[in-house]
Amino acid sequence: MAFTGDLEQLHIVDIIQLLNTTRKSGIFSVKGSRGESRIIFSNGYIVGASHLNNKVRIGTVLVKMKAITVEDLEHALKAQRTAGKDRKPLIATLIEMGKLRSEEASRGLKKLIEITIGELISWTSGTFTLDTETIAVSSECSYPISKMEQEISLDAQMVLMDALRIYDEKERDRQAGKDMPAEEELFTDVLPSSEAEIFSEKTPAITADDLGLGDLDHLERKIPQFVPVTEIFDPLQIHRQKIKEILSDYSAEEQEVFVSFLEKSTISIDARPGSQRHEGRAKGLVIFSGDELLRHSLMTICKDEGVLVFATDGEEELGRIIDQCLTIKISPVLVFDDCETPEGLLSRGKITSLRHQIRDRYPQVCIVQIASFGDYAFTLEAFSDGVRSVFPKPSREDRKASFIGDTIKLLETFKAYIKGFFHEQKDAAASDNLLTILKARMYSLRELDGPAAVSLALLQYVSEICERSITFIVRPSELSGDKAIGVEADRNAGPTSAAKLRVPLTAPSVFRDMLEKGRCFYGESDDVILKRHIFEEIGPPLRPTIILLPMKSLGKPVTLTYGDFGGKEASPLQIDMLEILAQEAGLVMENALYRKHLNKTSRK
Repeated sequence: MAFTGDLEQLHIVDIIQLLNTTRKSGIFSVKGSRGESRIIFSNGYIVGASHLNNKVRIGTVLVKMKAITVEDLEHALKAQRTAGKDRKPLIATLIEMGKLRSEEASRGLKKLIEITIGELISWTSGTFTLDTETIAVSSECSYPISKMEQEISLDAQMVLMDALRIYDEKERDRQAGKDMPAEEELFTDVLPSSEAEIFSEKTPAITADDLGLGDLDHLERKIPQFVPVTEIFDPLQIHRQKIKEILSDYSAEEQEVFVSFLEKSTISIDARPGSQRHEGRAKGLVIFSGDELLRHSLMTICKDEGVLVFATDGEEELGRIIDQCLTIKISPVLVFDDCETPEGLLSRGKITSLRHQIRDRYPQVCIVQIASFGDYAFTLEAFSDGVRSVFPKPSREDRKASFIGDTIKLLETFKAYIKGFFHEQKDAAASDNLLTILKARMYSLRELDGPAAVSLALLQYVSEICERSITFIVRPSELSGDKAIGVEADRNAGPTSAAKLRVPLTAPSVFRDMLEKGRCFYGESDDVILKRHIFEEIGPPLRPTIILLPMKSLGKPVTLTYGDFGGKEASPLQIDMLEILAQEAGLVMENALYRKHLNKTSRK
């Protein structure tokens, strides 16, 4: 059946995770004001994608990545044209022709999907359609989605993490003022006419090459039905079925207690506004366990905190997951379950050995151990191995009557712990981001030439934080208005003249105090001079919280940048960063004046 829902109900990231965890197959389409994109799933794995309105095609991506040549692409397209109903997807055709290795095919498809998801992450409005029907293919072509997974498939969680990391990096670069070219510019069609003509007779809005799936333009589609998100992905039903299988030796009433607990976490996920659901997604949790109850429960409660969760009980796959996380700059939390067998991979000896390996190979990874209650030797041994925390695991055999309640307590405690841990990581990441921005802006300041350009740059930095900002020239008896942003016109309109503004320095005031100290001021002020000469002229802000940022040259203040939050509430800021920028701006201005003096001297 084909279903249609609203992105305001469920964010794109949550949908991809649900498709992955529920092992859905079908075509997931997203439509918005900018156009339409599609992602194709088979048993929860991604097997194809189309970028927004065909602006980036899989054939072009493979050529630009040097996986194939333009000639290879032409030959493959020709083979598709002559194949008739036996036509295969472009990727499958290239592999069969010996022109493309599976590894390169995976890289190309992964890149196309990253571009597509990166575009969709910022969408908070629009509609999505999920077609999970058995695909009825026309007589012209037959190639089922189930076979596409055999040709090439990608782990949706891994691809999603990479796409989110790339999205975050681009956002940081944009905030730092870097010029970021659009993906469409980087992957311009290498065969714009030929590639577009292959299947245009059926659906000009999307071609088989966009998807890497040659049959999808010929699918017989039915009008999708608009239904609530919970009818497409009914979390309660998913939990109920899973818990029924795992806790089969408990009564239906006891099972429902656990289902109800899991449902609460699911509800809190969906209740968040769409614009907030994708924030802070660069968080990963890896569970090494064969316990289906623990794996399902941790995946559910951690989604409530926006954590991407991976579960495995294989040593080789464990290393692959951690490597992938670190490659995309995510340091995951690794959770080792209690030893389940006397011998083998989940034995006590093997888990201890794995802890040592992880500690030596990945010292930056936080390790958490779950241990049997009362197993003091194993707990102390875990701490000795560098484990950050140990959680006691309820015993189903010894305490069956209280097992469900005990497990809920464990999960509630673990959730609180993981929330605090990632909050600490977020603070550390924010500090790193600020340093990156600071470094970029300092380099930008050093490229400026002349006092006017320097003072304007400082004004623009303050305007990124404040709704209204003004640059004043410091004179012996007054501050003289120079430029303003957000005062006479909208903040996005850029700087305007502030020549009418004058602030006397003859009487005591917060302005004179800051100039004498040469320090930045941030906070509320009921200063009389401030009210009379600023607020009465440009209007009072909602709160009297202001920024005063002096810039000194040759030891004396030459400008003072003012900022307030207008009709909005004041927001916290890194005042130290502004002071560093002001000091750097002063040094740049001194250098500019010094060069100007040298030029004059050399002309004499």
